[in-house]
Amino acid sequence: MKKRIVAIACAAALMLALPTLAWADPSPSGNAVTGDNGVTALVKAGEGTIKDVKATSTQASNVPAGTDIVASFEVTGDASDVNLTFNVGTQYAGHAFTVYVQHNDKSTETLTGTVAADGTITIHVDKLSIFSIAIGDKVADTAAANTGAKSPQTGVDLGTVAGATVVTAIAAGAVFVALRKKVTE
Repeated sequence: MKKRIVAIACAAALMLALPTLAWADPSPSGNAVTGDNGVTALVKAGEGTIKDVKATSTQASNVPAGTDIVASFEVTGDASDVNLTFNVGTQYAGHAFTVYVQHNDKSTETLTGTVAADGTITIHVDKLSIFSIAIGDKVADTAAANTGAKSPQTGVDLGTVAGATVVTAIAAGAVFVALRKKVTE
């Protein structure tokens, strides 16, 4: 009788260990949107939540008159430590970019760089905002361009996963021993 209880308890432990495969942070794909001219925006918050990401015709208030804006996006919520990736297309690889930013508190900033070889622009801000993207001329030194090659951050706590793996291995060993003893009896 004791052996059956041990075997059932170990089988239950194994069953409960299965969800450990899904401990990564939620995929940021729910915070992606395609806007004007086929430009896409992907938003990932380090802290807080992203309520909405939408393409908008509203431009940031610090866009100079006469500037051609490729796309504008409005991001709302209570997030901070925000990473944004805009895919403007490989036709702009090596071109200078300017992202005009108007934060919710009406403060503004301007972020510049070079479009990566894969057509992406990656920026980091600490407030949610309206983001207006302008593409400039091709930069002479494309070797210094932002490559955009960055591993996604999943937020997996490896200590917890390792602990669950050890518990699962011990439970599997106990089931093996209990079943082996049952066979030899």
